[in-house]
Amino acid sequence: MWPGPDIDVLTLFVEPTPALWEADPIDDQWQIFILRALDENERETETIAGVQIVDYLSFDRWNALPELPMLWQLPGREPLPLDQLLRDQQRSLREEANSRARGSVGTG
Repeated sequence: MWPGPDIDVLTLFVEPTPALWEADPIDDQWQIFILRALDENERETETIAGVQIVDYLSFDRWNALPELPMLWQLPGREPLPLDQLLRDQQRSLREEANSRARGSVGTG
């Protein structure tokens, strides 16, 4: 999920996504969150529900990402390590945001 450049937060969920989860910040800048599943008592578990990055289009702290023991996949794409998938997706979304900006120039 990426709402767009105005709300520049990318959220990537595992499937199936746990019904209950919470965002656990993993950096001191509150830019990277691991989404962790909650148990029936709403206590955090070790199960990963996803990842969230704030200010995604300008994100460049790739070394701050956690090393997770899983591959990640977007529909129609091959499974990749988290950092590689996020870099590829960032390039695509930057192009999309630039196209939107060019399309809105001179309209109105």
